[in-house]
Amino acid sequence: MNSIPVDLSRLSGLLCVSAPERKTDLDGEVRKDRDGNALWVTGIAVRRAGTRKASVIDVQTSAEPEGVTEGSPVGVTELDVSLWEIEGRHGLSYKAASVYPVRARTDNRSGSGPASTAVPAPSQRERGGKANQS
Repeated sequence: MNSIPVDLSRLSGLLCVSAPERKTDLDGEVRKDRDGNALWVTGIAVRRAGTRKASVIDVQTSAEPEGVTEGSPVGVTELDVSLWEIEGRHGLSYKAASVYPVRARTDNRSGSGPASTAVPAPSQRERGGKANQS
């Protein structure tokens, strides 16, 4: 299955609508990635910048998104989408390196009011994933 990177600069208003939970199969067993890490899924409302319509996507990560709660603004790193098809059913699957909380701050210098500040996500090495190859 080929994955396609998502241009995060074209999205705005990312908001957690379903708190992170462990991903399970139909028998209730925790699903794991190829490295044996438990998979987590977080429901995130996303909106294409400049539009009104929002969609909710389930984003899968290989580490628990710490500090992410329902109703909180979030950030996402390295978001990819894949098309899947199994036994006549099909859909989209979203995977990210991390989902992390974003907190509001007040920027008095610009007079623009509240702004968002990203809370740094743990490094790939800390989460047991692959290190960035940039």
